[in-house]
Amino acid sequence: MTRTRQLQQQKQTAAALSGSLRHRRPKTKDTLEKEKRTRLLDEAIVTGNVDSLRRLSVTGAGFINDGIRRRAWPLLLRTHVPRRKQYVGRSGQDTPHKDEGQVALDVIRSFTHLATDSKSRQSVKKQRQDELQQIIIDVLRRHPKLAYYQGFHDVCTCLLVVLGKEAATMAAESLAMFFFRDCMLDNLEPVLNQLSLMTALLKIEDPEVQAFLDKSETLPFFPLSWVITWCAHDLNDFGKVARLFDFLMCFTPLMSVYLTTAVVMARREELLEVECDNAMVHTFLTKFPKNIDLELVISHAHELYTSYPPETLQNRTESWLDESSCVNTFNKPGTCLYDDNNEKALSTPVDFDPIDVLLSKPRVKRTKEPALGKYPSNALRLYRRNMATMVAFSAASMMGTAALLLLNSEMFKEWLSNSGLR
Repeated sequence: MTRTRQLQQQKQTAAALSGSLRHRRPKTKDTLEKEKRTRLLDEAIVTGNVDSLRRLSVTGAGFINDGIRRRAWPLLLRTHVPRRKQYVGRSGQDTPHKDEGQVALDVIRSFTHLATDSKSRQSVKKQRQDELQQIIIDVLRRHPKLAYYQGFHDVCTCLLVVLGKEAATMAAESLAMFFFRDCMLDNLEPVLNQLSLMTALLKIEDPEVQAFLDKSETLPFFPLSWVITWCAHDLNDFGKVARLFDFLMCFTPLMSVYLTTAVVMARREELLEVECDNAMVHTFLTKFPKNIDLELVISHAHELYTSYPPETLQNRTESWLDESSCVNTFNKPGTCLYDDNNEKALSTPVDFDPIDVLLSKPRVKRTKEPALGKYPSNALRLYRRNMATMVAFSAASMMGTAALLLLNSEMFKEWLSNSGLR
């Protein structure tokens, strides 16, 4: 080919590229914002800046996609480095946990969205269920003082889908010990104490809504499943569930209660139009609203948290959680995820020993009044009657599961017996 011919071809190629560039569509505002957020997230992860991740979790699309979450979540939970103690596995040296039977029953009901119309798909579902069961059992056998609760499998399912088995196993342990520990004790009193703080928040922020709830004798137990599963059982949109995990994983274990308060306040107009009847109000509130503006609710929840941090809220309302509650130990040296001043991710693995020590000791209470003692006996009687009815026709829903969790708790049975309500 002659030199002249080569130059002509180069000019034609350059002209074609120039034309294609002229006709390329300009980037939209959303695309530019997504690219900027991706850069900020990548920088925060690479530098181990947990504080930046927290700020980004409050706004916009959170961590955007599962690819970024696979890097961000382990950093937030400090599972991005190897464990201090390797699990002995199936060598015969480990002792089965007392709750493994219930775990197996719940796992069978998991991954129901996966098709099973062929042997290969059945095999995939079975593999996922086996992995989920192994994740939960690993946590329980490592920390036998923890008690499994129905709903923890929903949390672990989300971790498994996003992170894969190995990373999800470590993440589940960190979540159980730092965020869901109050749910994994011998009764539900610590969780009910957390939920009572929602009542306290509403009295401060929206007295009219709380007055309506008091008049209808509606107890703050309706969002139980939201708190103990981070809405993983209540939302069918997995993208929304993952978005909530982005946010809730970044802050105090009590953030799920701030979130439920924000949800109730966002629905105040609809709520106040509901007939002021216990069963009607409870039924309306129990279902997590599918079309709610999640970003608005997350922003409001963060505002509530900033205005009334856990310790401030407890002191102001005289509604104290146990000293050993995961809420009160979350920021204390030795029992917190990050205790350095710069909020930088540590290069050392989490030490769970101090929390295991806490679990082996009796809970230290700041008040002698039990959680259920804060509510009128008539309201509790109504709750028991209405929950029993709800369980009868909605056993497949988390509304029924939440009711069963409370009705079957020894604390609730004991209270009913002492009050003559059984």
